[in-house]
Amino acid sequence: MKFKAALFLWWLCVALAGNAAQAPPGVPAAGLVLWLDATDAQSVKLDEQNRVLRWNDKSGNGHDATVDNPGSAPQWLPNAAGGRAVVRFSGVSGFLGKAIRSAKGPVTVLVVSRRTSEQAEVDPWQRLFSSRPQTADNDNVLPNFAISLQQTAAYATTVSVLELHDVPIGPYGVGRNAVGTADNFRGDIAEVLVYDRAFASLAERQQAFQYLAERWSVAIPRVADTWTRVGPLGPVPARNNPNLPLSDQANAGQWVLNDKLSDEFNGSTLDRTRWHVNNGIGNESLGRKPALYTERNASVGNGNLNIVFRKETLPEKYVKLGFKDYTSAMVRTLERGLFGYYEARAKPMNSAGSSAFWLAWTGMADNATEIDIFEIAGKTRNGALDRSYHMNAHLWATPQSTEHIADGSIWISPWRLADDFHVYGFDWQPDTLRWYVDGVLVRESRNKHFFFPMEIVFDSEAMWSWFGVVDDADLPSTFEIDYIKMWQRRSSLSQAGSAP
Repeated sequence: MKFKAALFLWWLCVALAGNAAQAPPGVPAAGLVLWLDATDAQSVKLDEQNRVLRWNDKSGNGHDATVDNPGSAPQWLPNAAGGRAVVRFSGVSGFLGKAIRSAKGPVTVLVVSRRTSEQAEVDPWQRLFSSRPQTADNDNVLPNFAISLQQTAAYATTVSVLELHDVPIGPYGVGRNAVGTADNFRGDIAEVLVYDRAFASLAERQQAFQYLAERWSVAIPRVADTWTRVGPLGPVPARNNPNLPLSDQANAGQWVLNDKLSDEFNGSTLDRTRWHVNNGIGNESLGRKPALYTERNASVGNGNLNIVFRKETLPEKYVKLGFKDYTSAMVRTLERGLFGYYEARAKPMNSAGSSAFWLAWTGMADNATEIDIFEIAGKTRNGALDRSYHMNAHLWATPQSTEHIADGSIWISPWRLADDFHVYGFDWQPDTLRWYVDGVLVRESRNKHFFFPMEIVFDSEAMWSWFGVVDDADLPSTFEIDYIKMWQRRSSLSQAGSAP
């Protein structure tokens, strides 16, 4: 028995080592379920005309792809893209593979492709990769999914990426629709990586892109500079110390509370030495039409800052400006903050009126910046956006340019965001921006533009074109903020010569 056990352990180690060796060098190995590599001649089964009949999976999972039409199979070109091999698709045939995972879960797909000038002038929406667990629907309807290219012209070697949650994987198609013969690709595919998980960090995401960029001499996609969580939060930290950010209860950041930019909202009135409420005058934002900002929609009570969206008749002077039937409020700090950790415990309003927590400084024509910690629609038609946690960072103007630069993404929550209070955090550093929900990182992005102090803002707006027109039956609705706290790292205060 000891011999058999030892033999089994030896076999297991060999098997695991073999699977690990199959992962592409320099990229995350965990969760890799499909790896198609045109540069490996041993992984492509060819006929006498160098047409690919079978493209073998190098992940070690046996998810090989077989050509759908051997008579017009894609060609294998050994020296095509920078001296490396590619598989050339004519728009007639592609490859099919069996189901990789029948259960729903996350998936990450990366595809390296190109189209030469001789292959151009094709129909748009051709598929690079397609998954069709449900044959009755097209692959633009979840749980079916696809990576497709809208352009018809030639393009240089590029990396395409798709990240989803709560979907099966396959049966799949490469260079075609996984079911039927529509949307066949015309161009070259060099490499396909499919993971049955989401990347766990910005660093891991960048690692995969760096591998593909170096191998295929392509620019790292802009999306490599940002990462957003796919799927639930997982374990959340316990609040043991209310005087520290929820995401850093061990105090690794050596945090110091900024009293001027923090408020518990425990009184009966809003502290006007800290906060300004927009009040319908022309030298500040009046709101997003048709909802006018008014002072009476911002109050403190029950330990919260309360921002109300309501239906009411407005004076004619505002109606002439386009404001009609609705009011809301904007509350913003008098002081401005820069790098640090911004945390609020809040409950969005249960209507299509927005609930927003953001940082802004738009008072200068040549320096206008905004970071949206969240913009939430608590209740939308058919619940379409009720779980969408919207994050963004906007650069509106600099001394050199008035180009609008936006870097946003969405985390899909497992719960309706308006159902309860949650803790929302934002860590603003000179090199990095990080968003947190209940102490868990949900987004990370490189900081390339945001180096100017900004006000803290809470408000509600009428975002009809985005969140839909509010249902009057849901009004009045209230956005509740339990507290706002802002901490700074002791090291940054020391460097500035202002440590307490």
